[in-house]
Amino acid sequence: MAQSRNAGTTPGEQDYAELRSLLLAPEQTRLEQLREQVEHIDLNAQNLSRVLPDAIALRGEGDRQLTHVLTPHVSEALGTSVRRQPHMIVDAIAPIMMPAIRQAIANALRSMVQSLNQTIEHSLSIQSLKWRVEALRTGKPFAEIVLLHTLRYRVEQVFLIHSQTGLLLAHAAGDSVAVQDQTLISGMLSAIRSFVQDSFGAAPDQVLNTLQVGELTVWIEQGPAAILAAVIRGTPPENLRLHLQDILTRIHAERSEALARFTGDAATFASVTPLLDECLRAQFESRRRGIAPMTWVLVVVALLVTAWWGLSSYQERQRWQAYLSHLAMEPGLIVTHAESEGRRYRLTGLRDPLAADPVALLQDSGVDASRVESTWQAYYALDPTFILKRVEFVLSPPQTVQLSLEGSRLTAGGTAPADWIRQSRTLARALPGLDGYDDRRLVSRSLDVLRQQLTETSILFEQGRSNLASPAQLQDVRRIGELLRQLDDMARLVGAAVTVSIVGQTDIVGGPSLNRRLSESRARAVLDAIHPASFQALTFQTRGMTPETELQRATPAVAHPQYRRASLDVTIQPLP
Repeated sequence: MAQSRNAGTTPGEQDYAELRSLLLAPEQTRLEQLREQVEHIDLNAQNLSRVLPDAIALRGEGDRQLTHVLTPHVSEALGTSVRRQPHMIVDAIAPIMMPAIRQAIANALRSMVQSLNQTIEHSLSIQSLKWRVEALRTGKPFAEIVLLHTLRYRVEQVFLIHSQTGLLLAHAAGDSVAVQDQTLISGMLSAIRSFVQDSFGAAPDQVLNTLQVGELTVWIEQGPAAILAAVIRGTPPENLRLHLQDILTRIHAERSEALARFTGDAATFASVTPLLDECLRAQFESRRRGIAPMTWVLVVVALLVTAWWGLSSYQERQRWQAYLSHLAMEPGLIVTHAESEGRRYRLTGLRDPLAADPVALLQDSGVDASRVESTWQAYYALDPTFILKRVEFVLSPPQTVQLSLEGSRLTAGGTAPADWIRQSRTLARALPGLDGYDDRRLVSRSLDVLRQQLTETSILFEQGRSNLASPAQLQDVRRIGELLRQLDDMARLVGAAVTVSIVGQTDIVGGPSLNRRLSESRARAVLDAIHPASFQALTFQTRGMTPETELQRATPAVAHPQYRRASLDVTIQPLP
């Protein structure tokens, strides 16, 4: 078919086709390829990488849409990267942050040392007393009063303001300086400059360069694109103005492009803050070094205080040693450990419950009780005084008992009930410090008292009768029974053999035979009334007594009522 087509063409046309093929074949091939790419667009990564940088640059110059779209994703990616590899961000910002941190710390320390030096330097003089009075009167801190009186000048704040817009570019302030709204202050400065220049018809090169505000002076330096305003307290030297001009010149030289293209974003001028910090200078009055009179007064006072403190410490230690000596001499108190730490004392020891109170002794010694920490453990002291007190406390003897200590042996005397004697024997064995207990004198005396009481007791009978019927007789019987019961308890306690003889008596009325029978009947009546079977340790006997025996020398016609009675006679065998 190609042959037929070639056959239908003229020789001229064939030559023209060959010539066109020779001249336009490469471009024709390139056009064909471009047509294929346009018709079959393939946005693969390789093709996109060729145009992406230029596309981003063109889109960024056109509007802010690309920035708004990419900001969330870039922020999220940056946060994720920082969380995963925090050292990367640290390494990146360290060259910027570390010098700034060091400079901030150095400035803070320098300001603190300077304030401290000024305060100390002016704290020991007559002038300082006047300044303290002024501080109290005005309500200002003493350091601020010293600063006001010793300061020659100090640059407190520096403002960098854009000339055309009047906007604040950067700001620096000294330590302890109350900073107001910097933007508002810079706007007011720009407005004042414009007002002065417009009001007085000044030429463009004639600008406001000095402004006085109370105790503050504002120096204004004009530059091609920025203004530098320094707020100064005191009287600055003229060379400070040259320094401000040099700083402003450096800012124009280093940030000329940023100043020319400034549209309101002051963040690009953060790097000029260190240059503004160089303008924050201060100078104080040189003071003649010497020793103020107040210094000598304080030195003398310090010496007196030191001497007083040493004397008081010595006296207090003497009182402490006297207190320890008193404790050592006090019975029932044993100091096991005593130490002092500065002006505080620690004390441990043993204390008998019956000993004196260490707290009361401490108050009497003159030592401050709040500085003494004492610990006392209870124990039983074997001092005779405490043993005897402890015996009296535990045994609780009746008033008729006398206790005495012979060495380590306790002796009891006097009279006491049998129950107490029995109980005291048990308790005495448990008391510490006692090797024995002797109550023989107590028992003998108690038996003697009971025997005497029984011997002195009698029952009177009516004449010619042997029965016990009257209330007085029955009361005498009960009293005799109580004494016999005590005698029986005492006899059983000590194992003594006691014989009780009941003796009946009559007067001289009646015949001898009748009187004998009557006396024996009276003795038996008393024996039956006291129930002898209830007394296990007593042996009873009865007998009658005729009047002839005792009234041998009496008048026969006289009848004596005291002989119509029954009496008791007690015999106690000696105790072992």
